[in-house]
Amino acid sequence: MEKYYSIGEVAKLTNISIQTLRYYDQIELFKPSHVDPQTNYRYYKDSQLFYLDFIKSLKHLGTSLEEIKEAQRFTPSELLTFLEQHEAVIEERLHRLTEIQLSLLKTKKQMKDQIEMTIFNEVHEKEEEATHILKIATTNLTPSHLPNTYYNSLKKILEKQGSAMISRYGCMFELKSYETIDDILYENVFTPLITDRAIINLTVDMAEDVVPAGRYICIAFMFSLEPYFEQYKKLHHYIEENKLAVHPIVYEIFMPTNFSPTRADEFIVELKVKLL
Repeated sequence: MEKYYSIGEVAKLTNISIQTLRYYDQIELFKPSHVDPQTNYRYYKDSQLFYLDFIKSLKHLGTSLEEIKEAQRFTPSELLTFLEQHEAVIEERLHRLTEIQLSLLKTKKQMKDQIEMTIFNEVHEKEEEATHILKIATTNLTPSHLPNTYYNSLKKILEKQGSAMISRYGCMFELKSYETIDDILYENVFTPLITDRAIINLTVDMAEDVVPAGRYICIAFMFSLEPYFEQYKKLHHYIEENKLAVHPIVYEIFMPTNFSPTRADEFIVELKVKLL
């Protein structure tokens, strides 16, 4: 003889609340076998509890109640296909979370490196890790001009592809002797990439690149146009005076010191040249 359980008994046996069981009945996900017409009490057959296990197992996998209702009608073969599709969705979520975690780690490292900068207005050496960048070629751009147009072009490309950029950018120009600051012509504006995702559909003036790992000759200072050229000459003179073998590209990094729109703009600039 089949045994029947009250809703309270089922709640205790399955660790599902009475309120949840009533809701499952309401949405026709799991209905009682019998409802007493006089008392309106719900009763469930012993054999029904298996179906609650099925519901609980799919809920554990993150399946919505609407999807579980659909899955209740599946054959074993159809259920396998459903689970494989669900697995693909979960794998994509895990990939996205891993990407976010990597972005967070890279952003934290960049902020930590900035906070730990202690040498200003003096030429010094330091070891650098490789930095993956997205760059765009520039025309007639000097340190006297804000590179916002190029910077925004990079930002749009990254945002269209589900990525983002941190609040820093860089420029590249040739290492040589200049007469004035306006003689310095940037070859590229770039931004560090905070994910390992390949960037597609780039415009003809854009490319992915790497600021190589290695030992760099550097100088850092608070940005304003007047000291900029003096700091660059100091860096260039140091390299020439010490007859250092270097890669003839200057990487210029702009780093904001605050992120409030109500405070005055303030940037740290670092100029660095890789030793050969």
